[in-house]
Amino acid sequence: MATYTEKRRKRSWYPILGFAIFAGLGAGLIAFAKPVEKIDNYWAVAEISTEESTLVSEVIDYDFGTKSRRGIYRDVPDLIEEQIISVESPSAPADWTIYCGFNCDNGELRIRIGDPNATITGNHRYELKYSLNTISDLSNSLVNWNAIGTGWDHPIDAAQIQVISSFELENPKCKIISIFEEEPCDIAQIAPGHLFVQIDGLRSSQGVNIQAELGQTVGNLPKFTEPPNAPKAGRDLSFIFVGLIAIGATLLGGTISVWVLRLLGRDKLRTGSAVDAAFDEGQGRVSRADTGKLSELVTLSFNPPEGVTSYQGGILLEESVTEDHKTAWLLERAISGEIDLTEDNGSRVLIDKFSQRSPGALDTIFNGREKVELGEYDKAFTSGWKKLEDDLNAWMWESNLWSFSRTKAIGWLATPVAFGVFVWGGFATHTAPSRVFNLWSVISAIIFGSLIAVFYRAWELAVRTTKGTGLWIQIEGFRKFLSKSEAKHVESAAENGVLREYTAWAVSLGEVGAWKRAFKQSSRLNYDGDLASDDYLLNDYLFASYAFNSSYDVRTTQYSPSSNDSGWSGDFGGGFDGGGGGGGGGGGSW
Repeated sequence: MATYTEKRRKRSWYPILGFAIFAGLGAGLIAFAKPVEKIDNYWAVAEISTEESTLVSEVIDYDFGTKSRRGIYRDVPDLIEEQIISVESPSAPADWTIYCGFNCDNGELRIRIGDPNATITGNHRYELKYSLNTISDLSNSLVNWNAIGTGWDHPIDAAQIQVISSFELENPKCKIISIFEEEPCDIAQIAPGHLFVQIDGLRSSQGVNIQAELGQTVGNLPKFTEPPNAPKAGRDLSFIFVGLIAIGATLLGGTISVWVLRLLGRDKLRTGSAVDAAFDEGQGRVSRADTGKLSELVTLSFNPPEGVTSYQGGILLEESVTEDHKTAWLLERAISGEIDLTEDNGSRVLIDKFSQRSPGALDTIFNGREKVELGEYDKAFTSGWKKLEDDLNAWMWESNLWSFSRTKAIGWLATPVAFGVFVWGGFATHTAPSRVFNLWSVISAIIFGSLIAVFYRAWELAVRTTKGTGLWIQIEGFRKFLSKSEAKHVESAAENGVLREYTAWAVSLGEVGAWKRAFKQSSRLNYDGDLASDDYLLNDYLFASYAFNSSYDVRTTQYSPSSNDSGWSGDFGGGFDGGGGGGGGGGGSW
């Protein structure tokens, strides 16, 4: 299993690759603009019948640009295989398979369309038909449909959404939704049982939610508006080769810088035995080692290291402060008794257990209150959460676990220099139109790629001290244990009174999924009513249950939905009077 550092190195290549393409475009080495992967048209119709079922038809004109892809995938919540009626494409392979998707725990299934042995480029149309039973609630006379989910990886140029029903559709509402905000959109009522929405331009991770009240029966289903004509399939790819030299030169410069930074950024290591390295002991000399070498010294550890908290351990592995680390900090406050994490009327709440405390993140979060309800935007909580991030970053810089002497200065210095080199290279190319591949263009692309890599990989220069390296080895060993944990390990932690502590570590180290699976596998710890006689185990069970959902609760408490007079709730899904709505999901290419 890859370490945090290895994953971070892999992620850092994405912006470097992106800037390589950008350099090719900006320097004039590409004959005309490279198409961006996107959806040209998204057409969707929901047919609500008296049988309380909803037939959803989708026509998606997906533009792969110049990318060689096999097809698309579509994530649909609450879908079962028997509800898929047809999957077709007039220009691309339409073989499809269905399996558990990204949000599998919430019943989301993924429809993958295409031929694994064939690739396509350019524009292709996909037509899907499936049935859902979660869009309309006839007993409460409501319609709530996430017509376009927020899980699409790429923008949508134009969308047409229709709802047709054998009932009158009254008080219709339309919302463009994302994880951070909501905004209204126009909705037209063509007929008593026919709603129509036209939207031009949706960013990636933006979706559309439609709500209405069901009125009286109107008889037969109205006739919906047909989808627009399909764009011409495929694309002329000859121009792609024009930009290859610039892109290749940029990547060459980036690769050189990455190699140098990895060489200079090797961590300090106490030589001798693996124990000497892990505990910074012995009289061995200090050497330098890359993460790959350090991984060879890691052994499975059933206990976290002493002298470091769960959130500090997570920061040490990832070398940055994330939401998981801050959430682990909050869980540790609950473990220490400073706060109580519990439920009140179905909502998770934080209860202040201290009447007085010194100024800090918790003091800001509670702001003189005894209770903070999670899951709804709270200004004081958001301020305290930001202060916590500042405090943890300060701990990073003030600890003796890293040497940061060169990191920030070199990283930020690379930014203006890279911009200057980019402009210079573009000018050099512009002044020699007859010689697109001129020498100065290539040189500038190499330098530009090198500086971009310095900016995104300057963190490599944050060299761990021997103490920091030793803790990294111990923590990585404990992370591996959590990733491979079984029911017996969870039960053992409960018996030894460290279940809560280990749960906080699982959240901080990104292994909450594995820990949760092990928890569910335990017949003893799964809540079946028998725990009521054992207050300690019951409390442990409740704490773990809250911890598994804490990241979502914390995230939602930080962001304020847009307020308006339409009666929409602040739920991310744009639900009707608090409901999440049916449909949704998202998709992308593969």
